[in-house]
Amino acid sequence: MNKTDISAKQMEATVALYLVGSSLVSGGSTRAQQDTWFCMLAAIILIIPLAWVHSRILQLYPGQDYFQNIFLALGRPAGLAVCVLLIMNALNIGAIVLRLFSEFVHIINMTETPVIFILASITTVLVYILNSRLYVLARVSKFVLPYIFVSVAITLLLSYRAMDLNNLKPVLHSRPADLLSGIVTSFTIPYSEIVLCAPMFGVLDRKANTFHVFLKGILFAFIILFTAYLRNTLVLGYAASTYNFPSYEAVSVIQLGDFFTRIEVLIGINLLLAGFVKSGVLLFTSCEGLAKVFGYKDYGPLVAPVSLLILTASVLVSKDTVEMYRWIEDLPIYSMPFQVLLPILVLIVGKIRRKFKKPAKQGVEPAAAAPRKT
Repeated sequence: MNKTDISAKQMEATVALYLVGSSLVSGGSTRAQQDTWFCMLAAIILIIPLAWVHSRILQLYPGQDYFQNIFLALGRPAGLAVCVLLIMNALNIGAIVLRLFSEFVHIINMTETPVIFILASITTVLVYILNSRLYVLARVSKFVLPYIFVSVAITLLLSYRAMDLNNLKPVLHSRPADLLSGIVTSFTIPYSEIVLCAPMFGVLDRKANTFHVFLKGILFAFIILFTAYLRNTLVLGYAASTYNFPSYEAVSVIQLGDFFTRIEVLIGINLLLAGFVKSGVLLFTSCEGLAKVFGYKDYGPLVAPVSLLILTASVLVSKDTVEMYRWIEDLPIYSMPFQVLLPILVLIVGKIRRKFKKPAKQGVEPAAAAPRKT
């Protein structure tokens, strides 16, 4: 394994924090209200086949990264169109996530600080990290993930006095339309967004099992998000859906005597760390995709300009927090084609083209490196 390659454990942690990212801040509530736990369970089942699709796309032409496999599977014109759509989706979600975390910092801790200054500060650190290569972000993720696991578990235990099991009742009493909407929302935000972290697997250790890495990262994210949702709902009840940052509000009730208070500061750190990793992954995907589209050998020269583009979009995406959450509510509607339909289409077309490719043209395929396990 090269020094710049990412190990399986590092990739699992990066995928987990990427998925946790903004959902840990927004709380994961859906129209299903107290039945959102059922929607989350359904979403984790639905994402397994999609993770398999992404792992198979990465194996269409061994030795090539995600975007290169799309070009080879669809051909240059169609592959270019699909890559551009994925890049636009990454830029859009990147702008929303960056704005979400800047609003969190602004509202909770730095009310007198202009949002643009917070955005610029986060973006500057992201540029520095990605210019140091992706493996630096992956190593940070491996270090941060255990801390988030422990802090979520501790806050769950310490908030037991404020919990009320009646907040989960009546069980499965939501309307079918609300349950379906909740499943779609839980599936789209965040699980189907793994399409935008798939390009990272181009620097994954060749001996790693791609599909298993996807599954473990998704499982780690699910454990964190499901635990946080139960904590928020049991403590806040129906009011959880009315708060902008329910995780922060739920933990703020924890108090042990007069000496152990303000533990929500730890949760604030968790949210910022997870959001930082997610923003970094989205920035990398945007830069890597643009590098492939424009024929650059390396994404490095694009980091700064793409960061400025995302920064500008995050300022323009909404006027305030209310408008920002309206964007997030509409995200499943226009993200579904990019995150679900396009990957399935790429895999089907790629398999068909490989199967019916004429023997005379097989020599055009790129030289296969040591294939990853699936």
